Amino acid sequence: MGRKKKKISLITLILFIIALIVFRFVEDIDNDIPLRDRFKVTKVIDGDTIELKGGDRVRLLSIDTPEKGELFYQEAKDLLKKYTLQKQVELSYAEKRRDRYGRLLAYVYVDSVFLNKIILENGLGYLYLFKDTESKRKKTQELLIAQQSAIDASIGIWSLPYSAEAYYINKTGSFRLHRPGCNSVKKLIPGKYRKFESRIDALKTGLSPCRNCKP
Repeated sequence: MGRKKKKISLITLILFIIALIVFRFVEDIDNDIPLRDRFKVTKVIDGDTIELKGGDRVRLLSIDTPEKGELFYQEAKDLLKKYTLQKQVELSYAEKRRDRYGRLLAYVYVDSVFLNKIILENGLGYLYLFKDTESKRKKTQELLIAQQSAIDASIGIWSLPYSAEAYYINKTGSFRLHRPGCNSVKKLIPGKYRKFESRIDALKTGLSPCRNCKP
């Protein structure tokens, strides 16, 4: 009787180990499937935002494209759609992976094509930096060169008529460039801001246009 109990216990143990191995194996496969599909683009929201299979949205890092109703909005969206819709994309992150809206923040690639850069090269967006996106980062320098190329060629948003100011303002510690009459720079502290005679000179340093005063 004792031997029979031991045999049953041994069989039970073996079956448990087999079940555990099978479960672990299946679990690993299931995890692999979404990893492979997660980066397939199922929707293009606008010129700088895509949606992945599974619902995650990706905001292209370090760029900003025209909003709906603005000139070149559709061109930027169409370009992103051409390269990404229903295709697999590769994401590369900086320090901060998500913004306050829960969107992933990433440099986006399709094969070897750097989408953030392509958009700027075509004059369909601005370089747009935050404190966690250092201007000295290699990727940022690539984007800065792409933007300057579009400026020099006067294409896309850089071809639009523009009302220049006598000077422009940037507050210390900020990546934003403002017109002198912008509400964001009404209360300036001496020594805490810089002036630029030209917006192009300011943009060359990696500054980004304020979304309110649109310099």
